[in-house]
Amino acid sequence: MRSALADYLGRVRGLVADPSHIFITSGFAEGRALACVVMRAVGLRRVAVEDPGYSDWVALDKAGLQRVPIPVDEQGIDVDQLIATGAEGALITPSHQFPIGGVLSAGRRQRLVRWIEQHDGYVLEDDYDAEFRYDQASVGALQGLAADRVIYAGTASKTLAPALRIGWLVVPPELVRPMDAELRRWKEGSPRIEQDALAHLLQTGAYDRHLRKMPANLP
Repeated sequence: MRSALADYLGRVRGLVADPSHIFITSGFAEGRALACVVMRAVGLRRVAVEDPGYSDWVALDKAGLQRVPIPVDEQGIDVDQLIATGAEGALITPSHQFPIGGVLSAGRRQRLVRWIEQHDGYVLEDDYDAEFRYDQASVGALQGLAADRVIYAGTASKTLAPALRIGWLVVPPELVRPMDAELRRWKEGSPRIEQDALAHLLQTGAYDRHLRKMPANLP
């Protein structure tokens, strides 16, 4: 499934995705928790979060990270304010901010990329519903601009069903070993039957056909 995901994400979301850099999780919540623990393990202490944003930041607290709230508007997170705080990382929804719904503008994307590259920081990109954009053209993932600094999180919860409990992380090369070590501490592996089924959908084009039909079924 990792190979199928790498092809799909590269084609649809513009990711730079090596199959060996992809980790399968039991959904976004586990992926976020893993990313937070790994960020802490490689030295990050203060991590910016969108305000308003997720109501539950327990994963950061449990990982020992200090939350730094940053305002958002229709252009996404305020990158200038983020930089001014001295935060070392960020957790963001650049393609479709939750709950406001804005998209991180091109100018802010570029400033954010320069910041994380200059300060050796890391960003967790939550691409939770990027397949469903009806009001404007889809925007490529931030990871495609900074594959060495962005941890990309995706899930099948919106496209197929939350009950599948399938998510994925695409991690920068330097985080592959710590992520692997942390994941092995958490569990012995993810269910294979569901992964094989999803890989089949991706490889045969059935997943794309399913997504094209989705708008007609939505209210």
